[in-house]
Amino acid sequence: MSGSTDISVLYVNDGPELLQLVARRLEREDDRIGVRTAESVDAAEGVRSRHDVDCIMSDHHMPGRTGLEYLRSLRGNDDGIPFILFTETGDEAVASEAISADVTDYVIHRAIGDPSPLLARKVCSAVEHRRTKRRMDRTARQLRSVAEATNDALWIFSADWGELHFINSAYESVFGQPAAELRAEPRSFLDRVHHEDTDRVERAMARASSGEHVRIEYRVNKSTELQSWVESRCTPVTDDEGETDFISGFSREITDRKYYEASLVEKNEQLEQFASRVAHDLRNPLNVADGNVDLAREDDDGPYLETTARALARMDDLIDDLLTLAKRGATIDELSPIGFESLVRSSTENLLFPDSTLEIVGSGTIRCDPARTREALENLFRNALDHGGEAVTITVGVLEVRNGFYVEDDGPGIDPSDRETVFERGHTISEHGSGLGLAIVDRIVTAHGWEIEIAEGADGGARFEIVGPDLDPTEAADPKPAESGT
Repeated sequence: MSGSTDISVLYVNDGPELLQLVARRLEREDDRIGVRTAESVDAAEGVRSRHDVDCIMSDHHMPGRTGLEYLRSLRGNDDGIPFILFTETGDEAVASEAISADVTDYVIHRAIGDPSPLLARKVCSAVEHRRTKRRMDRTARQLRSVAEATNDALWIFSADWGELHFINSAYESVFGQPAAELRAEPRSFLDRVHHEDTDRVERAMARASSGEHVRIEYRVNKSTELQSWVESRCTPVTDDEGETDFISGFSREITDRKYYEASLVEKNEQLEQFASRVAHDLRNPLNVADGNVDLAREDDDGPYLETTARALARMDDLIDDLLTLAKRGATIDELSPIGFESLVRSSTENLLFPDSTLEIVGSGTIRCDPARTREALENLFRNALDHGGEAVTITVGVLEVRNGFYVEDDGPGIDPSDRETVFERGHTISEHGSGLGLAIVDRIVTAHGWEIEIAEGADGGARFEIVGPDLDPTEAADPKPAESGT
């Protein structure tokens, strides 16, 4: 037997001459096959104890144990090795018993002719089938181990939710129902859904059946005393005709997250009330001071009064930034599509560009909270104006490689050592800055689920890249300078 063969066959026959003839012919027929031989069942078992064997080919009538008895002993020990009964005796009773004993194939050895082509095909087919089954079983075990390693309930339903194809054991901890009950009645999980949420869940199921990706949060009654929140995500899988074949997804408990969100909303409301009160209390004396400075400057507009006026104006800006950060720093409203160029231009309405230029490169539609995104862009523009000088050029464009957009200026840029800290509250290198503008930008970006990165612009200025927006770009347009004063 060659050591380079891929398929090892054990041929059992009590006729030495026939044994060697069939073995040589089989190896010659297919160079993937290597044959080991044995003249009895006992000898065959000895060969298997010393060597790996992929397939057994055996005669039936042999001294001692027959080929059929050998097959039965193997199957009795749960040995599923491919077994081909290759015998000179065409006995229907033997063939019937061999089939009952789970023989892989039954071939009659004719007196005339070379059976090697037929045998080689049957051997290779049987071995490959077994190897494929083993690979599939191994993959299934691996997938099962992964499914059991998570706390999420993983599942696969038929397109109409009438059949359950797969469920892992985490289902019971999420829904408070044994997985066996779900297998018996696939839609029984609806019995655990809070009655006020059932209709909404069923509508979501219908949307998934029609091919829509669905994410839904709802309440589950684990018991008469315990209620929890669950999030489910459904992914419809279609067939070649585009019809939904089955629905896969997962369900996870999010009770802690819902409590945290509710607590966060309450804290934000308290913070907003506090910030509004503080802003009101601060603005009253600030307005008095500002008014008296204006009156004093009518008599003597000296440098000290000018410095005082600038300080009061800075305090007013600081109060505005603090109020914005407290009220809406980390929240966004409903997302909606808006044209990229329209969004950028509307973000300049509260700014003056007397000697500066705004260029827009590219176009498309972005899905966002328009008001909050305008606020972020406005703060980025204000940052460029504060640090780049009156004649700064600001370029806003669609990223070519990644999904997102950028804001770039030709000012002095941001030192690499400062890029990790510029989004921290209070960080500023401008004598007029509050240190909150970029912190607000960072919160708005994060609230959208996006990321913001700092790089060096083409002219050495600052470049802010906002990555992750749901931006559908169209063909890039030529740079368009904003009108003066926009």
